Amino acid sequence: MRRFVLLSLLGIAILLAGSLAVVLWMTEAGPEHPAPEPAPVAAPAPAAEKRPAVVVAPPPQVTASDIENFEKPVPRSVPEPPEGPPPVDMAAQERALAAAVSARCGRMHLRLGDEMRKAGEDITGQAVLLFDAEGQDGKVKLGQSRQQSPGNMRPSLVACAQMALRGQVFDAPGAKEGQHFTVQVVLGMLT
Repeated sequence: MRRFVLLSLLGIAILLAGSLAVVLWMTEAGPEHPAPEPAPVAAPAPAAEKRPAVVVAPPPQVTASDIENFEKPVPRSVPEPPEGPPPVDMAAQERALAAAVSARCGRMHLRLGDEMRKAGEDITGQAVLLFDAEGQDGKVKLGQSRQQSPGNMRPSLVACAQMALRGQVFDAPGAKEGQHFTVQVVLGMLT
């Protein structure tokens, strides 16, 4: 067994010496410092697109009175709806309408246009919406809506109020099945 171990060690020593000789032989013939690799050739830049010059409109000329009129609009009467007043009295449902809008969009002030006209009230910057309504045996269902007057309301708040009221069904004594009319809603922010 001792002989086997000695022969194995001798074999390992020969392999190690041979590997060292090969490494020394290969490094002596070459330069001391390897040559740096050549830099990669840059791809040619694509031709720049020629875009037409963008024309930017100058800012609008706004006067102090324009700003004052926007922030504090002149009171005016509620515009008449394109159709006559609804054939049913919805005054009792004004609070329910306002609650539906406030629950979804935050604290907002909502009035029915017909009630404001009866009371002789004016609007100052509120949005005026027109809802298509359909009678359903003592109830009214609000459908699609459109703006009659945008007022100074943010469009996102107006859209929120429109979504909150679309499809809502309210009690309205005297409403008949299949009856179609327009409900005018005046929408403003609580201050």
